Amino acid sequence: MDLPSNPPVSPTVRITVLLRLASEGFQDVFNARPEWLEAPPVDLAELREVVGVERIGQLREATGLREGEGYAAGGPAGVVRLAAAAHEGVLGLLGVAALPPDVIIEQTDQGPRYHVPEDWFLTTPAAEPPGRG
Repeated sequence: MDLPSNPPVSPTVRITVLLRLASEGFQDVFNARPEWLEAPPVDLAELREVVGVERIGQLREATGLREGEGYAAGGPAGVVRLAAAAHEGVLGLLGVAALPPDVIIEQTDQGPRYHVPEDWFLTTPAAEPPGRG
């Protein structure tokens, strides 16, 4: 049996990497863990099909995973959404496309660490209450 030289990445892996990217982007911007993560309904349905309803329930409990218009992470400090560049760039991170030239790879004792461009993230800080600031 001939195997493709560059097999496609599992949708579950792609979804997981996008959720992680949103979460880490939130942590970098707001110096806190997000209270919730969002993914498009079609991707959540695909994830549920692969990992099962019980595991999705655990993920919802642990990360606040919910349906949204796109990939995002949020909390009281604000929201970080993934831009189109992140969706394209993640394919390079997964090895199924060319790595974008503005991604920096740092070799660490734990393996490579990727530094992605800021334009992969759309950040919306929470509005300050009136009378503050």
